[in-house]
Amino acid sequence: MSKRKRALITGASSGIGREFAFKLATLGYDIVAVARRGDLLDSLSVELGVFGAQTQVVVADLSTRAGVQSVIEAAHEIDFLVLNAGITRAAKVGTMPHDEISRLNLLLATGVVDVCEAVIPQMVHRNSGDIVIVSSIAAFIPMPKSAIYAATKTYVMSYGRSLSIELKKSDVRVCVVCPGYVRTDLHGQAGLSHLRDRVPSWLWVEKHDVVSSAFRGLKKNKSVVVPGLVYRLARPFLGSALAQSIWRRTTKRN
Repeated sequence: MSKRKRALITGASSGIGREFAFKLATLGYDIVAVARRGDLLDSLSVELGVFGAQTQVVVADLSTRAGVQSVIEAAHEIDFLVLNAGITRAAKVGTMPHDEISRLNLLLATGVVDVCEAVIPQMVHRNSGDIVIVSSIAAFIPMPKSAIYAATKTYVMSYGRSLSIELKKSDVRVCVVCPGYVRTDLHGQAGLSHLRDRVPSWLWVEKHDVVSSAFRGLKKNKSVVVPGLVYRLARPFLGSALAQSIWRRTTKRN
């Protein structure tokens, strides 16, 4: 009997991470599910069992060094790595406490690199593996009042693109997926529920579209993919003054 492959997913308890967990379980992977909410991970484990997947639950806060280290310790013999954990955070310059900036950078940027630097050499040694880094459309555009968030997303996109080229001869594939607005509870958790009403429906993409885009990107050896036709068409213009003006009016609270 062949050994089952293992996938590690951060932010697995909800949204895009949960969608990845179900997709990979249906493909025959056992799952290492990482998130802060142990109760949600336990429920996910039961649900994934329907597909025959064994799930290892790792309760970790990836905005802390201890949390990142616990993921690295769990990441042995990983065949598919999904780095998805994150939050969205808006704040004017000078208003975010320094320790919060440090936690945000660790969660969205440097912690992602730490996990990759631990896991990818194992994949290279086996000459096999897939890595998906979930960035954001924010990596391509200036975001006033969300400068730190946008910077972290640019950071991981650049890192992933560089890795993709570096690893081409090793059969280890890397794809950075950069979604725009995705129908999850992420914005509600960040106190941005008004976006559900303010942002037009055609600017939202579904979780399964993000996951499908990532798999297509891996298959085609694309280092970066943007889910949603409207975002792919608009991406070259998103940094323009006109686009920024429209964006601010669209997302402004009433």
